[in-house]
Amino acid sequence: MNLLNNRKSNNNRFELSILVPCFNEAENIDEFYKRINIVLEKLYIQNYQIIFIDDGSKDNTWKKINEKYSDNNKRVIGIKLSKNFGHQNAILSGLEYCKGKYVLFIDCDLQDPPELLEKMYTLIKSNENNIVSCQRNTRQDSFFKKISAKIFYFIFNILSYTKIQHEVSDFRIIDSKVLDVLKKFKEQEPFIRGLISWPGFKEEKIYFDRQARNKGKSGWTLSKMFNFSLNAFFGFSNYPMRLSFLICFSLIIIFLILAVYTIYGYIYHQNVKGWTSIFLAIILFNIFNFFILGLISEYTGRIYFEVKKRPRFIIEKEIK
Repeated sequence: MNLLNNRKSNNNRFELSILVPCFNEAENIDEFYKRINIVLEKLYIQNYQIIFIDDGSKDNTWKKINEKYSDNNKRVIGIKLSKNFGHQNAILSGLEYCKGKYVLFIDCDLQDPPELLEKMYTLIKSNENNIVSCQRNTRQDSFFKKISAKIFYFIFNILSYTKIQHEVSDFRIIDSKVLDVLKKFKEQEPFIRGLISWPGFKEEKIYFDRQARNKGKSGWTLSKMFNFSLNAFFGFSNYPMRLSFLICFSLIIIFLILAVYTIYGYIYHQNVKGWTSIFLAIILFNIFNFFILGLISEYTGRIYFEVKKRPRFIIEKEIK
């Protein structure tokens, strides 16, 4: 009880908060916990907190958090979500528990090495940057995941006014100023990389080689990757709506040209031949119409979810 009261009375009681979203990471959590503690000892950081968020795991992830860590180390907090709400919402669910001067976002699968914390922490303390991000030189992933990531970053930075660094994930350390701003966002479909970049805080990056997943299977299915990309594109850009306007404007020009051509043929008695070409033209215009309607529907659907204000996550259990 005294520990909880101290947390409430002093928002910066801890030097460092480590936010760790977990989804079926029972095979990796022991190794992660061991390695992150070695780094903390090396940095002589004793007033820290580690916040594990179990994002609806089906294995023994919560059991390990509950029995092995939270009970034995009072600086470890465990949060269990009632179901899998997704990586971004899992991170957001832990923000209110972060009481550190600095906050590290890191996954538990060990693809992002905990040892980089030493360099990240030293760098953010030694200069005036609010964020230190990690950019991947190389990554031990499948060819599809590599190429899809490149396409994602390329398209996002074309469509959005908010730019994000290529090959930079949520693996980063931020200061309390960024944390306070991040808590204010209420998006129903959050894209944290964009939310952190949007305010324009000073950011520095370091480079590293991303390793293959240590054990287990990645929770990033194709459908989750697709939904993640849509949240990023539609959450930070109105360009698709503007694209609809440009398509409509282009079609108006085409229709005017066709109208002039039709009048010309009527005056000079030139019969239009080729009913097939006319049929194909009609189909083409219908395709454009449906494309525009699809974009409008997508934005309308997102407005629908925003105005309902459903909770972005539900905490089933917590250990503090």
